[in-house]
Amino acid sequence: MGNIDDVMKDGISFERKLNFGKEECVEDVKVEPEEPKVDTEYEARQIRLSKKHKQAKVVNYSGFAVNGTSVLVMLYGIQNIMLSPDTIEFVNLIETTFGVTIDYEKFANLVEAWKTHIISLCGSIQMFLGYHQQLRRRMKETDREGLFGFINDEIGKL
Repeated sequence: MGNIDDVMKDGISFERKLNFGKEECVEDVKVEPEEPKVDTEYEARQIRLSKKHKQAKVVNYSGFAVNGTSVLVMLYGIQNIMLSPDTIEFVNLIETTFGVTIDYEKFANLVEAWKTHIISLCGSIQMFLGYHQQLRRRMKETDREGLFGFINDEIGKL
């Protein structure tokens, strides 16, 4: 390189820069991608876990349909039947035909108590089914097949 006067006289030369100038021939090197190693045991386990998770989903959604319907029947269906004038007329017909006395108010209180218990039972069953679905999902994510081993590990974390 020359001094500053030479640079000013010649102007800026990009040929002296390393980035510019004659292009070097770069040979295209083909790199063959490595085939990923397939863990057949892992794949088979994931398929089994997916099937169990799908089955847990189906059971949960079916349980929701059954439990939800049961709750609606308990809340509205039984109530409508018990308060219907036809039901009261039918109870009166039974009393006069057979000569018995039916304490309808006591019977209605008993039905109300059972409705409460049945609705609570439906809610508890649905919570169990939802937890089972969530448990199967977490088992799939952590790649664990043993149900009780997984539960023991979860309890151990607590």
